[in-house]
Amino acid sequence: MEPLVFVWVALTDSVSDNVQSILQEREPTTAEAEATARCAIFYSINSQPGLSGVDLGNFLIKRVVGVLRAELPNIDTFCTLSPLPKFRAWLDQWLTPECLATPPRTAVSEDAQRALIARAPHTHTWTAALKHIIDSRGWTADQANIDAMEPVVRALGAHYLLNVKRGKSIAAYDPVANFHLRNGACLHQVNWRGNTSYSGLRQSLGLMCNYNYVLDRIEDNNERYVHDGTIAISGSDPFLAEAKLMASSITNTAKL
Repeated sequence: MEPLVFVWVALTDSVSDNVQSILQEREPTTAEAEATARCAIFYSINSQPGLSGVDLGNFLIKRVVGVLRAELPNIDTFCTLSPLPKFRAWLDQWLTPECLATPPRTAVSEDAQRALIARAPHTHTWTAALKHIIDSRGWTADQANIDAMEPVVRALGAHYLLNVKRGKSIAAYDPVANFHLRNGACLHQVNWRGNTSYSGLRQSLGLMCNYNYVLDRIEDNNERYVHDGTIAISGSDPFLAEAKLMASSITNTAKL
């Protein structure tokens, strides 16, 4: 009998920030590598056709964590490497004519804004420059474009994950984010060039992120997220920290 759902796991020394390094690793994991690995990276969950609406991934992740803790006590970090499947679609909607003419307040730094405008000199705002670049053919082949886009797209990705909600609800707009946050994970890191495949670039400009299952925080994280939409953060990603600070600042200003 074939399994109904299964999860792909990579054992690594540190938290992985791109899927290319995992998929291009052709050598099987040796017993020595298993004994010295510190991180388990969950990078794909698959289920049998017809089960897409059945929430088995939650059970499976927690089951795998339990097995790994028992068999490999050296593993102390359990993270995902996850896609942002709706990020590019959200960004295209966000880049309205009004946004292109007068960019809204965001966590994108002034230096990053200027660097991006320099890549599209005929534009006058960083949002117009961003749209020009991502709508252009071959932008991924230009290293100067890639370098200028990184701080901008990571900042927008952090805002998207932390602050963009599904309609008027408290749930994260991104379905993968909502799944892991509802399961009690922490949002850990936003990764530029996390998936440079055609699908990854089309869905999210290559952006990926890590959700960290910190075992002694899972229950509390779940309760806070379900109750009021609070998203727990682990790690020290400056883009997540700035996006959270910016959202708090805007909320507090609105209450004055």
